Amino acid sequence: MLCFLVSVLHATQKADKFDLSADSVSASGDIITATGNAFLFYGDIYMVANKIIYNKQTKQAHLEGGAKIYQGDVVYLDVEQVEVNMDNKHTQMSNVYLQSGVGMWFMAKQSEGQDGKYHFKKGVISGCDIQYPLWHMNVSSGTYNTDKEYMSVWNPRFYLGAVPVFYLPYFVAPTGNKRKSGLLTPTMSLSNKQGFMYMQPLFIAPYDRWDMTIAPQIRTQRGAGGDLEFRFADRDNKVAILQTRYFQNTDEYTTLYNLKNKYIYGGTFKYDTQGIFARNNDNITDGFFADITYMNDLEYMRLRSLNAAFNTRLYESRVNYFLNSNKHYFGTYFKYYLDLSKVDNSQTFQALPQLHYHHYTDSLFFRNLLYTFDFQSKHITRPSGYGYFQNTMSLPIGLALPIFNDYISLGANIDAYATSVSLQDYQGLTDAMGQRLGKNINYSVSSYNVSINSDIARPYKHFFHSLHFEALFSGALYKYTSEAVNDDRYEAYNELINQGLPQEALAVIWNPSDIVDVVKNKHKVDLKFSQYFYGKNGKELFYWRMYQRLFMQDSFLNSSQVLRNELGFSPLDGLNLSGSVFYSYIRKTISEASVNASFNKWGLDSNLTYYFKLDPLYLSSGLYSPQGNTGFARGTLGYDFGYFRLNTNVGYDVGLGYLKDWYVTISKDIRCFGVALKFAQDIRPTLTADNQITPIKNQYVKIEFRFVPLANTGFTYRFKE
Repeated sequence: MLCFLVSVLHATQKADKFDLSADSVSASGDIITATGNAFLFYGDIYMVANKIIYNKQTKQAHLEGGAKIYQGDVVYLDVEQVEVNMDNKHTQMSNVYLQSGVGMWFMAKQSEGQDGKYHFKKGVISGCDIQYPLWHMNVSSGTYNTDKEYMSVWNPRFYLGAVPVFYLPYFVAPTGNKRKSGLLTPTMSLSNKQGFMYMQPLFIAPYDRWDMTIAPQIRTQRGAGGDLEFRFADRDNKVAILQTRYFQNTDEYTTLYNLKNKYIYGGTFKYDTQGIFARNNDNITDGFFADITYMNDLEYMRLRSLNAAFNTRLYESRVNYFLNSNKHYFGTYFKYYLDLSKVDNSQTFQALPQLHYHHYTDSLFFRNLLYTFDFQSKHITRPSGYGYFQNTMSLPIGLALPIFNDYISLGANIDAYATSVSLQDYQGLTDAMGQRLGKNINYSVSSYNVSINSDIARPYKHFFHSLHFEALFSGALYKYTSEAVNDDRYEAYNELINQGLPQEALAVIWNPSDIVDVVKNKHKVDLKFSQYFYGKNGKELFYWRMYQRLFMQDSFLNSSQVLRNELGFSPLDGLNLSGSVFYSYIRKTISEASVNASFNKWGLDSNLTYYFKLDPLYLSSGLYSPQGNTGFARGTLGYDFGYFRLNTNVGYDVGLGYLKDWYVTISKDIRCFGVALKFAQDIRPTLTADNQITPIKNQYVKIEFRFVPLANTGFTYRFKE
């Protein structure tokens, strides 16, 4: 093989490296002919062909016979013949094949390009196999920009196989992984209730650090609105999201369905990051978390897309900051609760703010004498009704002593606990005995904790076994309480519960358990047992956990205690069984139970869940009401039959006795193309003008197409609710 290496100097004195090699190379004047495995490298262009003819004077290269051209790391050209000007990199090609870095390709009879822009006519575009593409586009002309990584085409006709599906006059698609401004794939749906629904997102990405999406939508029989979402990435690429949404229902739609709000609006801010003030410090870490949402209607969450679901009436917004070291923790928390089932939130308690300091377990004077310290201060407020400031302190000091070669560990500590409450706007507030409350409430208790526990483990030939036993005895040694949180107030309130007083009446009576942890001063014992079996590979084969709390002197608290049993079993690879049973000795019945079984193997994905819980009021008072019971059952099943994949999901409300939701999806993915057909039903609560949440049955069918790597699109039809 002969190789020529020539350096060509431009007028700007910039040197570009030139390398031409082949099995056979000949020269005649300024013409160099390379034949057989010809290779040419110039600047950032790398070319191979069966034959390359290069003119040193004009710097024109002619390639023929299976020519392939690479430019940078992205562009790949496969052409029959090509003319390349090395100075301005202008190319003229015939029988072109070009592929992008994300798998998109196009073929054209003729093409020309310069400076990373390739223009072509009568081309074919796809992301599938070249010989038999499952989907493709026939276009009249187009441009492929390798620098900006996008492709624009005129008159694209989309085909599934040989069948035309739809036509667009103009189409632009990205060909790389870098974000680009432009129209995103629209979503469409049809509903007997809301008419034709259309959402068209517009993505704007002017800078690497931030972008935004504007998504107007219209529902022909309901109204119109839109979303604005702004995203910003900080120096650690943690993304902050600011979103706002507005939608206006028509007068006819508002009146027909007795809606509370004609105008639906709200906003959301989300951000989570670390290393704000304690950056590059191995001993201290800090972090900030925000998830804030305001909305005037449940529909705010559902309107984020044409098929969004949101069934939670109570929404919590949080803003947290923490600072943590090996020994100390500091946190400040803001919590705001939004209850959309109420006329307003004037009587909803809000925690604005809460301060928390914690000193981790540390030794005092000598190794086995341990202590921790915890302090919390919170301001609970609301526009209407009483609020309060509360400061709480806890200081446990104790000993830990291992005995019998560490098989058993004994522990004992004294916990000094105190809380002080200052009420606000408390005028007229009475306790269960009809006594008016004062401004200040104080509660302090010194309690003992004595524990004995054992952790033992042993390896066997085919498995590993571990056991844990623990008994914790605790109660009050000394206590001081204000009258508002005295035992007689606590017992009087419990008596009202036993009498079956309605929740509305109980809500205006002082409940000492709302503010003070009265359990701390009760003599009690906590019993725990657990055991685990592990296989050779560390997989959990079986577990059994038990827990029971017994109060020595309080029959009311004992009435709500249950024996908790939790078991899990994995007898076969892919099969997992688990369950829990909570048994009430007082009511002599199972108070809560759950069963979960899953099998995931051989292409089968299945899960079955059942949960049931008795009314807590029945457990404490014995007053039975079926409406207070809760329970649900859910089953999922998925299997790939080869020709298609089937997924099913069904949920049933055991407590209220109705079919909650279900869906059946039939889908098929073949490398570059996918299609899915979904039949579904769910129940959507709707806030009406009389401030009642009315459930509406929502049934729909959806078809979705996936053109990989181009886009996903689909259509939904909703049946009459």
